Amino acid sequence: MIATLDTKSEESKFAMEILKNKDLEVITIDVGTGLRGRPVFTPDYPAEEVARAAGTTVSELLEIGQKGQEMVFMEKMIAGASAIVGRLYAEGKLHGIFSLGGTMGTHMGTSVMRSLPFGVPKVMISTAASGDVRGWVGTKDITMIPSIADIVGLNRITRISLRRAAGALAGMVFSGEEPLSDRPLVAVTTLGGTTAGAMRFKKRLEERGYEVVIFHAIGIGGMAMEELISEGKIQGVFDLSTNEVIDHLYGGMTDAGPNRLEMAGAMGLPYLVAPGNLDHLLFVSRERIPEQFRGREVHAHGPTVLLLRSRKAEMEELGKIMAEKLNRAKGPTAIIFPLKGFSVANLLGKEEFDDPEADHLLLQTLKKTIRSDIKIIEYDIHINDEEFAHRAADIFLDLYQEKEKVDHHPQKSIS
Repeated sequence: MIATLDTKSEESKFAMEILKNKDLEVITIDVGTGLRGRPVFTPDYPAEEVARAAGTTVSELLEIGQKGQEMVFMEKMIAGASAIVGRLYAEGKLHGIFSLGGTMGTHMGTSVMRSLPFGVPKVMISTAASGDVRGWVGTKDITMIPSIADIVGLNRITRISLRRAAGALAGMVFSGEEPLSDRPLVAVTTLGGTTAGAMRFKKRLEERGYEVVIFHAIGIGGMAMEELISEGKIQGVFDLSTNEVIDHLYGGMTDAGPNRLEMAGAMGLPYLVAPGNLDHLLFVSRERIPEQFRGREVHAHGPTVLLLRSRKAEMEELGKIMAEKLNRAKGPTAIIFPLKGFSVANLLGKEEFDDPEADHLLLQTLKKTIRSDIKIIEYDIHINDEEFAHRAADIFLDLYQEKEKVDHHPQKSIS
């Protein structure tokens, strides 16, 4: 349990007792300043010990805080607490993590939670859990529970909220571990415009004995996939929807950061890439559309998503950047390219959204700049045609077999 025990001591003790009554041992870590009160119980890791784990002392941090650098105090305490929970997890002593607080406590608690891998139960009960929590959750499986009332003292509202949140964590811990599978796990990215193809590819691979996990390419989806790849949890990737790359270039809503399209190659995985959803940019409002794109036809996809057709200039720049990233791949890599469209956008019946010349320029740019051993396989079909998914599955299986040959004969590995 992570908490600022100078302000959340009584409430933490209540939640701790709920957890203990569920037959859980609770290790408490104090990340508070100590300025607003003393804990009503002795934590297993007092604030001074947490600070020491970060290579400093509470007195040094308080002096920094007095100079108006409160964030420095918080980040040091986060670092210390993360080091402690990391050690506990490595020793097999940590099976879940719980925290409670307002905005400061939420920042600190979730920051420590994000240092733990996927699958470790994580529950944050927060006064701010009903707002935009992306910055706190990030790519991790953190359960955010609104506290309804401020977590200041115990009353009939806060008791119920804390009891339910603690019970949620206990339920997660006792739900058991997922049995390990010996089937290779293959990741696929998709957005609404390519879902049909992703589902067909998934079915095809599962028939061949693979397990398939699909990531929603809305920004955080691609980031989560690449993080799991870096942790060694994924054995191959079909990057069907690469729209997160173009949205990063032009400030679109599915921006997954500057490193998207890189981790599968860096880890040497069999990697098949398609231009799914690259025929448009996505924005959440007209105000977010950059000036250079004003005047283009806008298609509303539901109440909050706007589509703009990507044109030649964007396609050329995109092709160079994609090639630059893929050229660094250490494993067998290929591009599958549908010549009749990258998503449902060119099927909308709107002339501006059907631009085969822009699509062709992306292909030509890739051909000019991609490494010679990375094949670009063209098919005169649409990305959502059933044949496309089947051919993608066959190409991916060839890449996977190529990877297995390299692994069995390392002297032939790709430089």
